[in-house]
Amino acid sequence: MNKTFATVLLAAAVSATPDVNFTSIGQFKLKNAAFPTVSEFSDSDPFLLVSSFGALSSGAIYVVPSITEAIVAGDASTLKAQKLDTPKFEWPNDIKVVPHDVFNQRAIVVPDGFLVPGKTHGGVYIVAMDDSDITKTVSTTKISTEEKGYFYHMGEWVDLNGDGRKDFLTARSNAKENGGQLVWFEHPEEGISGEWTEHVVCSGPDVGIKVLSLPQYKNEVVVFAAEFFNEKVSFYRVSTETGELVDYRIIDETEILSAYSVTYADINGDGVEELIVNNHETDNSTNGIWAYHFPTDWMTGDYSRTTLASGFKNKWSLTVPNMAPGFPYPFYPNLAETERTPAHILVAGDGDHTAHIMTPLDDEFNYDLDTLKEMKGTVGALTFADLDNNSW
Repeated sequence: MNKTFATVLLAAAVSATPDVNFTSIGQFKLKNAAFPTVSEFSDSDPFLLVSSFGALSSGAIYVVPSITEAIVAGDASTLKAQKLDTPKFEWPNDIKVVPHDVFNQRAIVVPDGFLVPGKTHGGVYIVAMDDSDITKTVSTTKISTEEKGYFYHMGEWVDLNGDGRKDFLTARSNAKENGGQLVWFEHPEEGISGEWTEHVVCSGPDVGIKVLSLPQYKNEVVVFAAEFFNEKVSFYRVSTETGELVDYRIIDETEILSAYSVTYADINGDGVEELIVNNHETDNSTNGIWAYHFPTDWMTGDYSRTTLASGFKNKWSLTVPNMAPGFPYPFYPNLAETERTPAHILVAGDGDHTAHIMTPLDDEFNYDLDTLKEMKGTVGALTFADLDNNSW
């Protein structure tokens, strides 16, 4: 999971044509830009939320206002990133706006830390925001325990003990095989400033997770896990009444190698979801993105998989070798279409320093892989949204 981050953010607009072309509308600079997300509070205009970090610098989070105006005007060069007033972070990862019903106020959750020396002691933080100014903070609270050497990438809000308050479910890693843990932090009655109790569900998940409520598992959530250090793809069933592990299943522990992310989506438009998984490898001949197909019985049946893309070419590095690909993002470019169609897939190439788009050729999981933009550094994450309300 090498991270040598690009310092430039690219903005692009999808044109409303059957070919789904992209038009560059400029760029603006933000040093050590990492995870960007198009975000909004329940009572705010959309903005870009960006984490930044570096091996030799502290981490920070930024808000970029007025992104809708920039898209409509077709000029991203006017955008300015505003650093939020928080304590220094080690390595903030997939930061997200907290759903309003969690605290009934504006807030951002920050999973922090990484395997880089000096950055491994991470945590989970809640940044309470001003109720009228999206660039001003009120407080920063660490809700995780002092677990030395562990770092956090992402998580979801779900009530895991039936008390009506949503808790934070996440995975953490110490960068060792079998060192990952699925944990949740119990939302106290007092709110953000109260004492958050830690609950360890099980060992296993370490980096990429996806949390879902599915109709076949009542009173449970399913946690799909890309276990990077364990080289596995798995899923875990967790009770929403007790927060305890109900059962788990390993989907692949022989072929995936260093699993990196998981996405649950119907990408060929047949009404049946697949599990989209990428690995993250230095070897160009073994990296790729796959669709795993679910058996009738998820717990006992056999899973098959289809290759969606492979052979991402890592850029040469003098120091730490690059790794690719990064995160894939299935999406439907034309939101006005009501019939199911195969999804396009954006790909943050990470170590190949490229932003890609995968265009479906048919409904049999065949794709063309094309370049959106080749950058001069790691393309770690992408984000997308219909900001000008034209359904694209």
